[in-house]
Amino acid sequence: MTTSHRPAVIEAGGVFLPAEVCHPLWLALRAQLARHRADGGQVRPEVAAALDALRAAGLEHLTSASGHAERTPADIGAPSTRALVTTEELAGRLGVTGRHLRRLAAQHGVTAAARGLWHPDDAEHLARSHRKAA
Repeated sequence: MTTSHRPAVIEAGGVFLPAEVCHPLWLALRAQLARHRADGGQVRPEVAAALDALRAAGLEHLTSASGHAERTPADIGAPSTRALVTTEELAGRLGVTGRHLRRLAAQHGVTAAARGLWHPDDAEHLARSHRKAA
């Protein structure tokens, strides 16, 4: 079985990536971002927005009909299948209020997946960071 691979296209002002590379690329960048944050680094808002777009495109592809047929067991990882964490759950885990949680998230360059919902990886990062600071 041969798979046609479309190349990435770089144009003035942006980059187009084929849907099938978004999730693996996001996973690699996510790991690098975790190391950067662990070293005390901050993420610029435009970089965070680009990573969110990459994550969304990758997850959309994995859950679409075309992505499902191309997925392999190596592509299906726990981060994409774990449930989102609510603000109340995460705030309780950290022993802070929801408002304070949102401030902590902003300090660490973490954005909510949706209103009142956080990605499990981001929740773990915030919990680790909060434990270190305490």
